[in-house]
Amino acid sequence: MITFVATATHQYAIRDVLETRTHPLHSRIVILSYNEFVASRRLPQSTYVFTDLERLSVADRKLVDARIEAFGQACPDCRMLNLPMRIGTRLDIMRRLHESGINKFRMLPITTDPETFRYPVFLRCDDDHEGPKSDLLHSSKELRDAIAALPRDDRQNSRFVVTEYVDARNANGFHEKRSYTRVGSRLFPSALDQSKAWVCKGEYTDPATVPIPDRELAFLKSDMDEAALRAAFSAAGIEYGRADYALVDGRPQIFEINTNPWIEPPEQVPGEARAGAEHIVSAWLEAVSELADEASGTSNAWREIPCAAGRLPRGLSRRSAAHAVLRGLRQLHNETRAFRWLRRLRLM
Repeated sequence: MITFVATATHQYAIRDVLETRTHPLHSRIVILSYNEFVASRRLPQSTYVFTDLERLSVADRKLVDARIEAFGQACPDCRMLNLPMRIGTRLDIMRRLHESGINKFRMLPITTDPETFRYPVFLRCDDDHEGPKSDLLHSSKELRDAIAALPRDDRQNSRFVVTEYVDARNANGFHEKRSYTRVGSRLFPSALDQSKAWVCKGEYTDPATVPIPDRELAFLKSDMDEAALRAAFSAAGIEYGRADYALVDGRPQIFEINTNPWIEPPEQVPGEARAGAEHIVSAWLEAVSELADEASGTSNAWREIPCAAGRLPRGLSRRSAAHAVLRGLRQLHNETRAFRWLRRLRLM
C-alpha cells in the first residue's frame, strides 16, 4: 500500500486521475494532508510519498520532520520517499543541481549581490508553481529596481529568488520545455511543449503555445534523456516528482523539479493531445502500481505512532465529511473508489 501526503488544497494533482477511472490501485492508496499526518494518532503501515514540499512553511517542516522521525522508529521497515529534511527548499534543490555540474545557470536569494549574476535574470517565488514574477531583467540596476518594487514583507522573508535565464529555443525558434517524471525507481517522459514566449508552460489555453502532438507522442514513447534526468533526480535527492527542463547545446538544464506534479486526466485535454495524455497516465499508473507492489503492509494495517501534534482537520464540505468518516472507520484505502462513484453521481 502507498500513502501520499500532500497539502490539503493541492491533492487534486493525484486525485483527479485516481478518482475518475478504473485502475488496479483502488484499495491500495491512502491520501493524507500534512495536518492529518502530523495529528493522527494512528497511521497506515505502508510506503509513504511526501509531495508538495515547496509549499511547506518552515514551521510546517519542523512538525513534519518530527513526525517522520517518530514514524520511522515505530515502523522501521516502512519506506519513505521525498523526506523533506533531506530535500530542503527549492533553493537547496537548485543549488545541488548547479554544484553537481548538471545546471550551468543558478537560482539564488534576492539578497545576493546583483553584480554576481549572469544576465538576463528574472524573479520568481520560492514556494509556488506560477512561473516568473518579473520580465527579463538585463542589468544589475534593473534587478535592484525590481527587488525594490517588491512588497516589503516579500523582501524581508526572502520568498522571492533570482534565476539566471536559459535560452531554450529549439531549431524552429520556439522556446521548448520537456518533462520527465520519477516514481521510485521508474522514470518516464511526461511532456514536450513549445511556445512563442520565453515562459513555456505548455498550457493548451495559452495562445503562445505551439502544439506538436505527434512529436510529443514520439518523445513520450522514447527513453531520450533518461540517463541525464536520472542523474538530475539523484543529485536533487527527489524520488517522486516531475523535472521540467530544456536541452541547451545538447545538455539538459533543469528549470525545476515539482514534487507534486498534476497527472492530467486525458478527457480534459484537446482531442489532438489525448493520445499523449493517455500515455502519461498509463505510465504513471504502472509506475505507482509497481511501487505499491514493493510496499510493505496491507490495506487494514495501521500503527500507533507517538508524538501526534495538533488537532485533526475538520471541514464542512462533502469531501471533507466523507473523508473524515472513512478515516474514522480506517477505510481510507477505499477512498478513491468511493469518490469515483460520488463523482459519477455528480455528488462531488
